[in-house]
Amino acid sequence: MMPLDLGAKGSCQIGGNLSTNAGGIKFIKYNSMHANCLGLEIALADGTVISNINRTRKDNTAYDLKHLFIGAEGTLGMITGCSIVCPPLPTNKQVCLVASNDFDQVLNCLHISKRELADQLSAIEFMDWESVKLSLDY
Repeated sequence: MMPLDLGAKGSCQIGGNLSTNAGGIKFIKYNSMHANCLGLEIALADGTVISNINRTRKDNTAYDLKHLFIGAEGTLGMITGCSIVCPPLPTNKQVCLVASNDFDQVLNCLHISKRELADQLSAIEFMDWESVKLSLDY
């Protein structure tokens, strides 16, 4: 399973996700592309190809160049290949809808949820009342 659930999942590309360090709506559980990338292959402007595609999380053998390119938005080179962590699909899902009177309560609920649910929590979405009202009206 691809760890991120992106709003543009039908049109985005992995290289672009890495170049922008995309997070997606399940960022709370799976983190950003940076945290899920094991290694990259990069094409530099002069045609040089740098490859450090690994399958292990930790590599102490040299500089970890992927940190320079992830989030650089293509300014340092084009990402042409990568190795991404793909966690197993969850075996079950629970959904909860919580109503609140103000945004401070939403933040408090988020902090408590992250503390109490730890790695079970995968996503949180917030909709203000006007958005909910528009959804209900139309």
